[in-house]
Amino acid sequence: MPVVIKPLPVEMREEALSFIQPYESECVNLAAEILRGGDNCWRVVHIDEASQTETLAGLFALKKKRSLFFCLPFAKYKSSFDKKNCAEAQKPLADFFESNEPFCINGEAVGAIFLRNILRHKKTPMSPVVANKYFLMTLEAPQNKKAVHALNSGGGLRVVQATAADYERLLPLELGYQREEVVPASFDISDAALAAAFKHELGQGLTFALCDGSRPIAKARISACGLRHCMLGGVYTIPSERKKGRASFLVRQIISLFESGLDGQRQTAGGQNCSQGLNAGGGSIDSGKPCSFGIASDSCAFVDFRPSLAFNGFCLYAKQENAAALALYKSLGFEARGEYLLVYYVIRKRFCP
Repeated sequence: MPVVIKPLPVEMREEALSFIQPYESECVNLAAEILRGGDNCWRVVHIDEASQTETLAGLFALKKKRSLFFCLPFAKYKSSFDKKNCAEAQKPLADFFESNEPFCINGEAVGAIFLRNILRHKKTPMSPVVANKYFLMTLEAPQNKKAVHALNSGGGLRVVQATAADYERLLPLELGYQREEVVPASFDISDAALAAAFKHELGQGLTFALCDGSRPIAKARISACGLRHCMLGGVYTIPSERKKGRASFLVRQIISLFESGLDGQRQTAGGQNCSQGLNAGGGSIDSGKPCSFGIASDSCAFVDFRPSLAFNGFCLYAKQENAAALALYKSLGFEARGEYLLVYYVIRKRFCP
């Protein structure tokens, strides 16, 4: 068979990361999965029938009944070889998905549509329940000065890096975000399930809150760190504080935090990676005084397997119909560079982000 699906062994991780590098802003979640070194990553391999040599054509990550992250450049049909791979990859992918069904396809639109069609036509067809359309937006380094300079928040507001100790204070914001922005209205997912996922997320150390005193009024998260990009997500402001520039201030400060740890390092040998930049920032942008809101400067516990590449920017996806969010991100210097899809399949009691 000219195209086969194979597991990604640890010894091929650097090859896989090099393959992803040109497309990373479209698949930061996949890069993060490969960096973690889990056993849920797979290769799409083209085999030359004459020489029996193997060529890496694509990559994806999937834990059964969870989100499917992918990098499938051939789905964009940029060459006759890509077109051939598209045709030949359909059956092995359909066979793989017979016993490995995803809960959600998460990625750039062309590849997501390719995968959606495979799921629709496999032996046990899967039809989407909901498909949400987003713009993929990027902020490449060097950044627009509007997004880099330190801002004076005024009114005693400060940005802190949250930890598991902040779970109860931040949970109402997270539930509001999930209900307004993420969970389809038709899905029967309890607050308890969402809360459990959020508690796990806080333990990863990449959630930030904008506080008025000890009261959190906005939150945001670095949802994935890849080779050269970080993905922003989970941006939410409580209703009473909206239209006051709160989310804008929070996101600007997170960007400044990462940049402050990486500024001047891009041209040095090896550069620095995203998690190193976060630690360099000290865990809190407003770190002049101890804070009772659970700041921990060493809360980012990562095992870093990535190649020595310099940090290159941020990416995020924003709903196409959310005019306020699009305006916010554009004001920060983000630019839309393509479409992104989240295609949901199975209505489940337990939420799997």
